[in-house]
Amino acid sequence: MPTLDAIPPTALAADGVRVVLGGTEILGGADLEVRRGEVHVLIGPNGAGKTTLANAITGHVPLAGGGIRLGDRPLGGAPARRARAGLGRKFQVPRVFPRLTVDQHLAVAARRGTSRRSGARPADDATGGSPSLIGDLPRDRPVETLSHGQRQRLELQMVLDQQPEVVVLDEPAAGMTRRERDELAAAIRELAGARTFLVVEHDMDFVAAVADRVSFMRDGIVRRTGSFDELAADPEVRAAYLGTGAAIAPRARRTGSGGGERRGALAVRGLTVRHGHVEAVRDIELDLAPGEALGVLGRNGAGKTTLLEGLAGSLPARGTLELDGEDLSDRPAWDRAAAGIALVAQGRRLFRDLTVADNLLLAQTGPAGPGRTFDVHDLFPALAGLLERPAGVLSGGEQQQVAIAPARLRRPVLLLLDEPTEGISPIVTEQIVAVLRRLADDGLSLVLADQHRALVEPLCDRFVALRAGEAAGAGPITPAALDAYDERL
Repeated sequence: MPTLDAIPPTALAADGVRVVLGGTEILGGADLEVRRGEVHVLIGPNGAGKTTLANAITGHVPLAGGGIRLGDRPLGGAPARRARAGLGRKFQVPRVFPRLTVDQHLAVAARRGTSRRSGARPADDATGGSPSLIGDLPRDRPVETLSHGQRQRLELQMVLDQQPEVVVLDEPAAGMTRRERDELAAAIRELAGARTFLVVEHDMDFVAAVADRVSFMRDGIVRRTGSFDELAADPEVRAAYLGTGAAIAPRARRTGSGGGERRGALAVRGLTVRHGHVEAVRDIELDLAPGEALGVLGRNGAGKTTLLEGLAGSLPARGTLELDGEDLSDRPAWDRAAAGIALVAQGRRLFRDLTVADNLLLAQTGPAGPGRTFDVHDLFPALAGLLERPAGVLSGGEQQQVAIAPARLRRPVLLLLDEPTEGISPIVTEQIVAVLRRLADDGLSLVLADQHRALVEPLCDRFVALRAGEAAGAGPITPAALDAYDERL
């Protein structure tokens, strides 16, 4: 049992914090204590208030009550003032400058970092003494050409280079490969002690690797704090957040259309897609029968997102693309949507200031495909209670449901999904997987891009693996086939 003297002093605290957004109370008096030098992780179901609490701490949302302390000092004012006081923040979605290079981003962070440190630093000191997360990133290329996971690493490096006392990280492992997550966890543990971390995260393997203590949030308040093992065994945490923890059973495989009026046959030949000035995907060939599900696997930067956007017509491409025998190769994105192709993009591209109802209404005013109509409220019952709320204040899991629902309202015969469970709690992941399985079993053709085989394996019939923009393997989904590529992916 540690003595009082052995307990580190408080580095960051939230005292009875209340936040009201759009007339809805999001935080109802949240209390949190983060000790100096620890890695403290916030977990909880989507909509629990984790990101809102992080926003309240860093000054990005106004408080309706309570207060924030940095050490023994009250912390208030605009985000910039709090940053100068020693608070660093990495956001859930990377906030970078698309046309600047990696080196230019690091130079900006280095300049801001000097204001918090005495003495000058060498101009070429790119990481300011922090463990480098840059790795093999192409430092002279515009950031718009990087993958989502690579942008995550860059933004986190920029935060560390500013030498904050306390670092607030919102889902830092989202979009990263297993190796990248392991490297990030090791870097955070190396920094722990010298710096303090408050981390919002859903990846339980990552949480177990980094956390000194874990706090569980639900309904806008912190309900439990303890070790990872203590919370993982807690019945309330398991029921409300972790779910069953059981592996997803594979669905019955489909190898053909089964006759009838089913649609969604895709044939792609020699597809090359440009991202900016770079041919990010080259000479891809795909065949998909009606009602089949195809998994697209690959590391960050392999070309998965670019491939899906090329199929949807969002990026310039050459090659041939046929859907149910109709040549769509030269057709724009809106025309492909009318033919039955719908894309659920990574990053949940919603109109954040519009309500959920307005986002769904806009989907219905666009071109409708030839697929059959679905009742989105039957697929996602939780949306019924969210219709009047702005999409921007929803949790990540709620936003993902809103992103999938409009795609279904467009009546596609082919649904493209890019990392559909990224940044989502385990129990909501189970719910979304159940919805995707239901759609696939009902005959909708799916192309699912994900870097993790754990989602592709139970949902898909076949896979294609990408490496550096080219096909590195393909075939039916079997454990042996995926094992052969797992280390490279």
